[in-house]
Amino acid sequence: MASIREYKNKDGKVVSYDIRVYKGRDSSGKPLKPYLLTWKVPEGLTEKQVEKELNRQAVLFEQQCKQGLVADSKYTFEKYSQYALALKERNGIKFSTIERYKLLLNRINPIIGHLKIADIRPQHLNKLYEELGAPDINKRNGCGLSNKTILEHHRIISTIFSLAEKEMLVPYNPASKATPPKVERKEANYFQTDIVKSILSCLESESLKWKLIVHMLLITGARRGEILGLQWKNVDWKEGRIHICNNLLYSPSKGIYLTTPKTKKSKRPIKLPAETMELLKDYNDWYLKEKISLGSHWQDKDFIFVQYNGEPMHPDSVTDYLKKFAKKYNLPHINPHAFRHTAASLLIFSGVDIVSIADRLGHALPSTSANLYGHLIKEADEQSAEKLADIVLR
Repeated sequence: MASIREYKNKDGKVVSYDIRVYKGRDSSGKPLKPYLLTWKVPEGLTEKQVEKELNRQAVLFEQQCKQGLVADSKYTFEKYSQYALALKERNGIKFSTIERYKLLLNRINPIIGHLKIADIRPQHLNKLYEELGAPDINKRNGCGLSNKTILEHHRIISTIFSLAEKEMLVPYNPASKATPPKVERKEANYFQTDIVKSILSCLESESLKWKLIVHMLLITGARRGEILGLQWKNVDWKEGRIHICNNLLYSPSKGIYLTTPKTKKSKRPIKLPAETMELLKDYNDWYLKEKISLGSHWQDKDFIFVQYNGEPMHPDSVTDYLKKFAKKYNLPHINPHAFRHTAASLLIFSGVDIVSIADRLGHALPSTSANLYGHLIKEADEQSAEKLADIVLR
């Protein structure tokens, strides 16, 4: 049976009640600290209504204690989030994902980290999302976070509370009842054929290395880190293929490092056209000359795309180069991922089936490609209908 103790303010009015439930004894026979719930009396209730609601709260709290649904009072959100991340790390989650989670929690914990997980309600999270959208929260640009980024914070909170619910530390996941901001799905940004031709034309004046990098991004549709993670052993010269086996990333704590691609399907062979293979052979000749000229100073790690001494390139160097390249030739803004979307769009308008496109891009499921490029598939279908009508009906 729960015990109840009332608390009054200086005017003698009852403002709250402590509801305690016996927890048992430890191995030495000493009583354990009881489960505790503080119930604040809502305004506007009559004495009878207070008594009825207090009894209901006491019965409900006692049931939750018996079922193991009451969190240990020592667990704040910050402390439990550290435990949750350590558990995920032990279970093999990628280092880059853990790093991202830590970055998000660095914003979350100063706001709700001190709260006990048992006390966090949907309204706490809604208030958090509001604060994350406020001006100056983003130290880089002095603006609030975008809805998409706030949704990322919501998802990690939900993941942490899902674990707490699974471990029966909380009765429910408050994130499932919170209201994060809605994110409108943006259509994939891609280049029209005339822009692609302009980019390729301007590349003729650039170094062989950058010419090949941009060429590979466009022709393969691979991710930036997948291209920079390529090693010479991943080239099948006879078949004219490359094999995507790695993803090159950067972390402030780890530096430049290799990891596995995004999904299992991301490990894939990609056929290259003869023109790209010829460019790769020319680059290989240059690479070998550079290697010989540097001698013992060359860091032979087998990466195709390297710094001056054979070390792998920083992933952001591609993004930085493309930004300068676009400005230099008065082209629209270019980022590495736009080439991936462009490759997909060109394949769709060429009539290539979505399964083949998904395989080339390394999407886990064809439905991922279909959802991402649905608007392009619809547009291509409309063009096909018009062409068929021209042939048959007009």
